[in-house]
Amino acid sequence: MEVVRKNFKDVLPQVSESIEKADYIAIDAEFTGLINGRDVSVFDLPEDYFTRLLAGCSEFMLIQFGLCAFYWDEKRQHYMNDAYNFYLFPRGRPAPERMFLCQSSSLDFLASNGFDFNKLIKEGISYMTESTESRLRDNLTERQISYSNKKDPLRIPDENKQQIEDICKKVKAFIDDKTADEMEIDRVNAFIRLLLFQELRGRFNDEILVDTKILDNKNRVLKITRRKPDMEMEDHDAVRKRREWDELEDAVGFSRVARMISDSEKLVIGHNMLLDVIHTLNHFFQPLTADYNSFKEFAHCMFPKLIDTKYMSSLPPFKDKLNSSVLQELMATLAEPPFTIPKVGSREGRGYCRRDDKVHEAGYDAYITGLCFLGMHEHLQRMRGEKGSRVVPSSATVKPFLNKLFLAKTARQDSPYINLTGPDPSPSRDHVFHLAFPREWQRNEINQLFSPFGGVLVQFLDDTSALVALDRRDQASDVMRVLSRHSRITLTPYQHYKKSLQRVETPRADPYRLTNATDTKPRPVSSNVSSPRSAQQLPVKVSRPRSNSTSMAAPTLSSPPARKRTSSGVFEVDETEPVPKKTELTRSLSDSPRKKSEAVANGCQKTTDREKSEKKEQVMEKKDQVMVKKEQVMEKKEQVMEKKESNKEKKKSKVADKFDSEAKSNCVTAFKESESWD
Repeated sequence: MEVVRKNFKDVLPQVSESIEKADYIAIDAEFTGLINGRDVSVFDLPEDYFTRLLAGCSEFMLIQFGLCAFYWDEKRQHYMNDAYNFYLFPRGRPAPERMFLCQSSSLDFLASNGFDFNKLIKEGISYMTESTESRLRDNLTERQISYSNKKDPLRIPDENKQQIEDICKKVKAFIDDKTADEMEIDRVNAFIRLLLFQELRGRFNDEILVDTKILDNKNRVLKITRRKPDMEMEDHDAVRKRREWDELEDAVGFSRVARMISDSEKLVIGHNMLLDVIHTLNHFFQPLTADYNSFKEFAHCMFPKLIDTKYMSSLPPFKDKLNSSVLQELMATLAEPPFTIPKVGSREGRGYCRRDDKVHEAGYDAYITGLCFLGMHEHLQRMRGEKGSRVVPSSATVKPFLNKLFLAKTARQDSPYINLTGPDPSPSRDHVFHLAFPREWQRNEINQLFSPFGGVLVQFLDDTSALVALDRRDQASDVMRVLSRHSRITLTPYQHYKKSLQRVETPRADPYRLTNATDTKPRPVSSNVSSPRSAQQLPVKVSRPRSNSTSMAAPTLSSPPARKRTSSGVFEVDETEPVPKKTELTRSLSDSPRKKSEAVANGCQKTTDREKSEKKEQVMEKKDQVMVKKEQVMEKKEQVMEKKESNKEKKKSKVADKFDSEAKSNCVTAFKESESWD
């Protein structure tokens, strides 16, 4: 059943009934995008996976929610389904305005599968979080208290008196005519509407009701309704209050359905459902924070029984019997021997059947997800020698899969799920390395480099770096010992690389803070690197024509930029950047770094922020190192000048045998300090 704003109130009791009688509920959702920025890595642990996914998806919007309730029919002895496909679109007034991102690829994908974006925007059901709803209710209650307070009437300006009088005459004619029950007054601004509220209520209070009506084009008009004999003499303020509460309930919208599912504590089924759970909690309950343990606790509190069919299909006995765990292909496989899909029916207009072909419609995908779960549950029941197709959440068949959310990209690296009710898998990453290599290298060169140590899994980060995992983990120590002496690569253990990455990504609240490059580099294993691009430089996104790789970019060798912006948004100062001139530093090069720091500190404005002071001191120490290097260069140049002057004096001491008018001068041009030194 398709549910939009105009039929939402009528369908809501049916939804509540379906949830109440269901044995389990299948869900699915569609979004305006999947992930923004750095994607998850195949080597991320569950906590890293969640943190990166939340940061990348929180600005996208949930635009369609599918709910399919499966309930047991005692008479027919098989399951029935009630399915609902909700179009969702949050609206302003009274709710706050929403800003959201969208990915062109996601919208194109939805459009190619028949998604109706006009229906979404025009008829989508609003929603909001519980915290937003609570704040709006408190504000509305406080505002409505002032309605009962008697106020002095507004004075009608002279220039508006005739307009107000003409409208009052039209309303009087409407009352006397008695042929119509309603009339509208349009083409008046907010101030005129306020004056009309005052005048019409004062003159015709016992005969009409005056209210504001919002048209489809968002224009506001005055709605005049004739009081009927059987109509209660309701105060205008009471009518206004009731209308405002109705508007707030409309704005809460679909959030009530999400809370019905939560309150029921029924078994909830999804397919690869981590993103569905994150968006459901984030949009309908409360905004999520990056605290991983809080997320696990909150998710389990709201939905105490979750099952991910993607996780079920990744385990024996299904893993070795399934060619693919993509939802539609999983359904096709489970419909063939040795599996079976039990019969599932529906009432007319209330659910789907297997003959329907509405792939990537959220309601239909939820229905298919519920069927896949039922098919796998049936297979496990037969293997255990148990009879009966009805699902019992507390049974031994279901319990091993409860509250484990599948992590698609890390499944191969032995951390395939988030455990909402216990410890997560925490495998070692000693066999994983960050590799920096020459730009011309491809996957084949990397495979050859590691060929003495067995097979490898490679995930490219950019044109000059990748993460490499050994299939033979016992070879990790030999890899470091042998390849650390390689002249063209830099190899860094994964843990060191991850720590350096965290140090750079931590100050995201201040993306324009200048960070010294030496603070953000992992310590390389080998110092024999032939080029400045290496593991120390963090990747920045660009396209890359490599298969199965993450597209990232690195700066070119020919003209490395003085300042590079990392993937976290932080500007990194390159070691080759010329140091800007400072009048405070025009001192002798023999001065100690501490004295120079004090000189700069005395000439600059003092700050009480300890972190800024420490940062400035680090920058000054770096500048001192550069100045010392320049001093060494100048000393070498002076030695060359002295040697040439000595040769010149020797030549002058010789007696000329004859005069040569075409002889060229052998003078040495004096060295001058370039302004580009600093």
